[in-house]
Amino acid sequence: MEDIKHVPLLILGGGISGMGAAFNAYKRQREFLLIEAKSGLGGCLQSIDVNGHTLDIGANSCVISEDFEAFLYHLGLKDEILKATALSKKRYLFHNNKIVPVSGINDILGASWLSIGAKLRFASEPLHKKGPAKDESVASFLSRRIGKSATEKLAEPVLGGIYAGDINYLSAAAVLEKLKKGEQENGSLLRTLMKDPPKPRKIINLKGGFATIGVAFKEKFKSQIKLNTLIQDIENIDSGYLIKTNNGNYSCNKLISTLPAYVFAQLIKGNIQTHLKKLKYERLSVSHFAETSSKQYPDGFGILVPSYCNMKVKGVLFTSSIFKGRAPKGLRNITVFHKGVNWESIEEELNTIIGNNPRQLLHDYHWEKAIPQPHVGFPQWKNELLENLPKDLLLAGNYLGKVGVADAFSSGYNLKI
Repeated sequence: MEDIKHVPLLILGGGISGMGAAFNAYKRQREFLLIEAKSGLGGCLQSIDVNGHTLDIGANSCVISEDFEAFLYHLGLKDEILKATALSKKRYLFHNNKIVPVSGINDILGASWLSIGAKLRFASEPLHKKGPAKDESVASFLSRRIGKSATEKLAEPVLGGIYAGDINYLSAAAVLEKLKKGEQENGSLLRTLMKDPPKPRKIINLKGGFATIGVAFKEKFKSQIKLNTLIQDIENIDSGYLIKTNNGNYSCNKLISTLPAYVFAQLIKGNIQTHLKKLKYERLSVSHFAETSSKQYPDGFGILVPSYCNMKVKGVLFTSSIFKGRAPKGLRNITVFHKGVNWESIEEELNTIIGNNPRQLLHDYHWEKAIPQPHVGFPQWKNELLENLPKDLLLAGNYLGKVGVADAFSSGYNLKI
């Protein structure tokens, strides 16, 4: 039998969740080894430079948390953090072939794209009785609370943009956990938000893009990382786990998987495999364009496109406007999230949405399995998954909760190891 290298704690996957788990182990002074199949760390946090444009292929911004900020500081990235500019407060939706502002409640109550009846229904939310405590779809929950029109025209593009999915499928108890619980405890969404108002959010990126994190982590923990190592089999043994790879075999007392659900499902045996396969992922394409900076074209954080518009484009971010130094002088780059077939059709829709500004395609990337979809009944699915895990196996990743960068980091960092 081939030599087996033993390590007390083995972490599978070098994405942001895996780095969070590794940083957790480091803080607890636990010996660990992180295994990654690719030649670099970061997972979907990939960045490239094209003709002086800094482009993120995955996440383009992050609402930073205290733990995540401390992690970046530890990696020596304090001076690399880019805070969002004032322009990030300007946000838009696309309605009736024009963009409309949605930066605050006044934009909504004064909106011409919402009927008087829809506004009254939205404003009367506290007067409506609470619904059932059981899980339901986001669409069902919000339609009951704020009305069908506001849900379709306002909430759907926001939540559909975050998850790239269908709010008729997404779980309210997972996606809107605070509001779903708040309805039961306080009787309304407004009273819930008044009792526990949202905290100010600090939106960040990094010089060079989010790929900077993986590069810095690799440099900091190089002796505890094994790259280009593809997992071939996972075997449960008496003392823990045996991991077979193309780059040697490893045994460990405790195993942490931060692999995507669909990847881990191909490796793990037993009921957990069947359970993981129930989770769906939504596809998404990301295209980056360069165009001339001009005051005659819209600018700000970005524009979301409601599903009822029947467009392939789901959202546009004015990326180099949000974060300084990401485009050559006189130019800007925009990030387009879409479900199109080719960039020519996407450019036609962009002309409709933001104007016929001459633009150049910088980069195009398709994620076949981009974002996990927490379905109706997801909390029960998650509880059953975690309750039936084999001994000394822990899971982390964006498929277990929120999909934001800092949240995915926390899923690994907060594990009890």
